[in-house]
Amino acid sequence: MNAAGNVRTEKFSFTSSIAADVWHPKPNREAYEWWYFDALSEDGRDAVVIIFLDNFVFSPRYNKLFKSSRFRQSEISDPASQIKNFPALAFTYYRDGKPKYRAINEFSNDEFSADAEKPSCRMGENFFRFKRAPYGSGYDVSIDTKLRRNFRLQASFEWLSIESDFLPDRDISTSDAHSWNLAVSRADVTGRISVENEKGKNTDVVHFRGTGYHDHNFDNRWLPQTVSDWQWGRAHFTDSTAVFYRYKETDEEKPTTKIFIVQDEVLSEMDASYEEQNFARDIFGIRYPKQLSFASEGNVRLHVKPTKIIDASFFYLRFLSEMTLTLSDGRERKTVGITEYLAPKALKYRWLDWLVNMRIGRGGKGSFLP
Repeated sequence: MNAAGNVRTEKFSFTSSIAADVWHPKPNREAYEWWYFDALSEDGRDAVVIIFLDNFVFSPRYNKLFKSSRFRQSEISDPASQIKNFPALAFTYYRDGKPKYRAINEFSNDEFSADAEKPSCRMGENFFRFKRAPYGSGYDVSIDTKLRRNFRLQASFEWLSIESDFLPDRDISTSDAHSWNLAVSRADVTGRISVENEKGKNTDVVHFRGTGYHDHNFDNRWLPQTVSDWQWGRAHFTDSTAVFYRYKETDEEKPTTKIFIVQDEVLSEMDASYEEQNFARDIFGIRYPKQLSFASEGNVRLHVKPTKIIDASFFYLRFLSEMTLTLSDGRERKTVGITEYLAPKALKYRWLDWLVNMRIGRGGKGSFLP
């Protein structure tokens, strides 16, 4: 229901709420949600992306449940109290547009816990939690995970909210809709990363300071069957923040396309027209536009030019993108932001499972491939 008490029936449901940034118990095996954190350093050279997933949507163990009728009949019908999830942590630290440290690690159901009353989640020794302090509110994020070759990465970050919680009383749909919570559009992020080799010797220490972002997605439906393609991105300008969201379901002719602008502590949500140009393919075969343009009422325009692929797979691409924003004052603002393109259809293909498995660590061990 929305703030006026009306039932929200659309397939895309949106809020900006710390209260809604909690875990939602799963009614079925398809259901998934993830909490996403990213940040770019002040000099633009470093980036961090951290994702906590209660059901890892790229996991072959999760996706095999929905690839055959035998699994659907024998396992999906389990009562909610017996549902087994496939939680995972994804951590990547980028230096000069390239992944320097990456960990994608799955955990057992017993190693996962999350709170349905306050924003917090734990997987093994990795966790995030919302906190309030005299100097402000935000999130503590702590990482302790394995890399390839049995290296160990430990990190601690603070996501101190600057722009957040714009719609604290707006509920969002948790049934038959994709739900997106723009919890923190801008944050001051500080942190430290340390890496040890297999003998426990410290090999690297990174101190991070930059500007960050945090959102939260969840859905009760299987991603490859529901989503055709999905693009999103964000950029922080000196006087504003811009976020775009283009989401298309498989049975829809037109995508949901929106621009969100934060300026002077006010969030504006706008439907937008969309144009894409100059298509290319990455090494995994994903076809993506090299230029994106959004336009909305009030002469708001956002031009996005992906300049560097910083992460790639058969299912998604992550970019550093040059983003140009024009507001009603007619002035162009330019900066670099993080954008993503998700094409989940390939998750249905069983022959890819062995390749995906080699990039996932399990049982307290790092992955075989980076």
